[in-house]
Order: sequence, then structure tokens, then C-alpha cells
Amino acid sequence: MKKEKVTLLLISKDRKPVKPKTISVSFLLHWKKYALGFIVVIGFLSWTIFNLLSQRAEQLKYQAGLQKKIHQLHASFAQVDTMALKEKFNSIDKELTQINTFLKARGIPSSMQLPQGGEADDEILSAEETGDFYAKYLKKISYNLSYTPLGYPFRGAITSTFGHRENPFTGSNVETHKGLDIRAPMGAPVKAMAKGQVVFAGKKGGYGNCIVLRHGNGFETLYGHLSKILVKNGQTIEIGQQIGKVGSTGRSTGPHLHYEIHRNGKKINPQSFLTLN
Repeated sequence: MKKEKVTLLLISKDRKPVKPKTISVSFLLHWKKYALGFIVVIGFLSWTIFNLLSQRAEQLKYQAGLQKKIHQLHASFAQVDTMALKEKFNSIDKELTQINTFLKARGIPSSMQLPQGGEADDEILSAEETGDFYAKYLKKISYNLSYTPLGYPFRGAITSTFGHRENPFTGSNVETHKGLDIRAPMGAPVKAMAKGQVVFAGKKGGYGNCIVLRHGNGFETLYGHLSKILVKNGQTIEIGQQIGKVGSTGRSTGPHLHYEIHRNGKKINPQSFLTLN
């Protein structure tokens, strides 16, 4: 069945002939729907174009900001004072050298060499290379310090030093004193001077109640005349951990702490390890 059509004859004001227009009857009946569809299509195209333009503007804005940051970074790198950085590194080197010298004086050689603060062409090492070096070096120093007995197990007056002394009981003859006697009140806390492990905890002849800790680098420490032992054999000990209490057990004239440091089985003077001086 053929679709019905109508012919429109349009007459201009000057009465000139105009070609007739043939239009579908269906279009005339439903022209509102067609107009609405046209408006929707135009609106969708306008919305799409607007979004594309907005995204383009945001992209251009982001690129401009990124370019600005890149220029700022280039400017900051151009302003780096390499000589000032070298002076800072040299200052750090001096501090580390002093610590290294302290450790060497106590028999702990360093396994690392300090950098020279820059290459021969006056260019400093990269930040990553310098950071890696100091991280490794400080980790090594930290290990050595952690396992080296340093400081006072109890902060008191030293009443008897390492070496020869008069017999404290008779006063008539000379004997060898193998550690330090530190005056302390009965029951005062005794602390470990380095990380380590308990290798003895119990009664030990003239030492009375005694604790022996084994540390790294061949060190051992002994704490004698204790009134109470707070650790047991095989226990892992941290720096500064309380391991016992001051007493007067064993060969003792009164409450005090007897403190010894051994290195590779040999008794050494603990006084050299009380401070960093």
C-alpha cells in the first residue's frame, strides 16, 4: 500500500511560480515527534562538544602546570652549591672518623673506608650513592656500638680500680683486681651495657651471685656480688636491660657492684669503656 502524500503549492508575493513540494501525510501528522527528536540530537551533540572542549582545556592546564614544575626543578638543580654539599659531607666524615677512632682504640677496627667528600673533578657523588654509603657505614657503626659494652652498669663512685691493690680484708698484702668496684646501695638496679646472651647466671666463688654476658666482637661482661639475679642462662639481653640487683654476696666487704670486661678471654680495664672520651 502506497504511503499517502500531499502536495503543497507555495505562492510568493510577486506571484512567481514556485515548484510544488510533496510531503508525506505521516510527517504532517507526527511533525511534533520529529521536531522533538531533532532537538534531542542537537542537544546531545552540543553536550558532547562542550565536554570535549572542557577536557581539552583541563589537559592544557595540566600540561602547563607540569612544564612549570619541570622548569622549577631545573632551576633548583642549577642553584645547588656543590662546594657547600662537599663541606657538609666532610663535616659528617670528621664526626664518623672520631667515632671510628674511639672504636679502634678499644680494639674494634672498622671494615669500611670513609669517602673523600667528592671526586677529583670537584663533582660530588649522586645523592643515591652518598645515601647508600652512609646508610651502610652507620649500620656497621651501630652494630659495633650495640655489641660493645659502653658506660656504667650502675652510675656510682668507683671505689676500687682495675689492676693491683691492697687486700681489702687484711690491708697487708697486694692482690690483682680484675675489674672495677662501683659503690651502690643494696638492691640498686644493675643494667647490661650491650646486647648479648647470658652464658652464666648463678653463684661463682668469690664473685657470689654472678652474671656473665657474651656480646659481639669477642666481648664478655661480668657482674658480681649481686643480691638477686633477674636473668637465666641462654637468655637474650638488650642494651640497658636490668639483669640483677646490687648486693654483697661472695668475697665482699659491703654492698657494691664488681664489674669486669673480657675481650677474647682476656680481662681488660673496664674504665676505658665507661665514656666516649
